Amino acid sequence: MLGHIYFDWEGPRDSVTEYGKKLEASCNKKGTKFLGIWSPHQDKWNFVGMIEAKSMDDIFQSFAEAGGMPKEMRHSILKYYGRDYPPEA
Repeated sequence: MLGHIYFDWEGPRDSVTEYGKKLEASCNKKGTKFLGIWSPHQDKWNFVGMIEAKSMDDIFQSFAEAGGMPKEMRHSILKYYGRDYPPEA
């Protein structure tokens, strides 16, 4: 399962890096896989953070443990994606 948090950011770009470090540390602690923060090119959002995990709760907890919504994050949406094909091994 993949979790994507799409968000807009008000602040310097290096503060996104700091948020990414918090997400990465949270994922390491929770046992989820941090796939990085990406910049969508065909969407309205400034950034998307991606996590791979076994459940929606694991994904949510990884984002929550990173400190919730920083003041620089104006708004966000968390989307979950389950695999349809090929089946997981």
